[in-house]
Amino acid sequence: MITEFFRLASQNVLHRKLRSILAVLGVLIGIMAVVMLISFGLSLRGLMTGQISKVFGVDTFMIVDQDVFSGRGHGGAVKEYALDLETLQGVEGVKSVAAVRQRTAFVQGGANVEGKVQQGFFPVLGLSPELETEFAAFTGDLVFEEGGREIEDTDVEVAVIRRELADRLAVRVGDTVLIAGEKSNEIQAKVIGILAASEEEEEDQGFAMGASASSSDTIYIPYAAMDRLWPEGNDFLVTLARVLPGYDVDDVADRAETVLKAEGSRVSAVTSGDITSVIDEFMTYINIFLAGLAGISLLVGGVGVMNTMFTSVLERTKDIGVMKAVGAKNRHILAIFLIESGLIGLLGGLIGTLLGLGAAGLVCWLINTFANLPQGVAFPFVASPVLIVTTLLGAFALGAVSGLWPARRAARMPVVDALRYE
Repeated sequence: MITEFFRLASQNVLHRKLRSILAVLGVLIGIMAVVMLISFGLSLRGLMTGQISKVFGVDTFMIVDQDVFSGRGHGGAVKEYALDLETLQGVEGVKSVAAVRQRTAFVQGGANVEGKVQQGFFPVLGLSPELETEFAAFTGDLVFEEGGREIEDTDVEVAVIRRELADRLAVRVGDTVLIAGEKSNEIQAKVIGILAASEEEEEDQGFAMGASASSSDTIYIPYAAMDRLWPEGNDFLVTLARVLPGYDVDDVADRAETVLKAEGSRVSAVTSGDITSVIDEFMTYINIFLAGLAGISLLVGGVGVMNTMFTSVLERTKDIGVMKAVGAKNRHILAIFLIESGLIGLLGGLIGTLLGLGAAGLVCWLINTFANLPQGVAFPFVASPVLIVTTLLGAFALGAVSGLWPARRAARMPVVDALRYE
């Protein structure tokens, strides 16, 4: 019987092609908007989580100030904190650690063409050697000018700077700069590398997680040199830790946070799963908002389906009377019209889903082709099977619900009145 109902409903939809097309069009536009926006949101989530996984991986966690992910930060600035690296290294399950410390120092370079010594106050980042050996994704791909090189494990009084700062300090590779720390602590740091200028002057190279502090004026020195200049370690910007094979990263991260807090450090241990959860929550709100906007189009489409079904009921009043006269019950009439309106919604949902996915894919292609994305970064196109199935079921439900009132009216129509209708 259900098969017969679907056959009758399909014939009715095809019989009134123009009216059905207009009703389908209303649903199509709404579904297309919903699918395109949500699919684009999923692509954005994929991009963010993909970049996070490159830095973290499945066996790495990060130590940050406890207010960073608690909503108590101000202006999005990265806050510094105190930490004992030896304590962190001693936590059960920790394989290796690396840290970035940040201070502002008085720096003296060479003399300019006029013979004036160049000097000033500049941000200094102290980098653990493990950043290159254990956490290469953190530093990124560094490109040096000719004769330059990276900081190595045995280096102490050396520095890496950017081209803009090298010009300001009037130094080249092989020259030395004076860096003064607290009290009378100072070092004569040899410039071993000048980072080559990127194609886009504003684009920073490497040190991705410290981007907020990594400006063109930043001086990079070894962690050992940082210890000489500022022995007190209350200036940690970010700390990374890798766990031993066989240990659960979340368990080790929780254990490390507990141990560090017991020693007075105001820190939080963050895994890739924690950041992904924050992104998921954020994207959920975004998707709800976008779907709500697109839902206005769906509402208009539903009204169009309802109007089409009312007209269909009116035109087929006599047919309804005949069906009832030969034994059709109210529930049979109700089912026929509900299936018919559901099919209109499903057809609009099918076409709208295809067009929405196509539009989202086109946007991703345009971004990858014309946007100035960092090297190695691609905006992924995500076609979620769950989204497709949910959208199609929702489109059928939208059509059925929109046709419920006209279908109930048709089902309750008296047989005699229906047969007399002209």
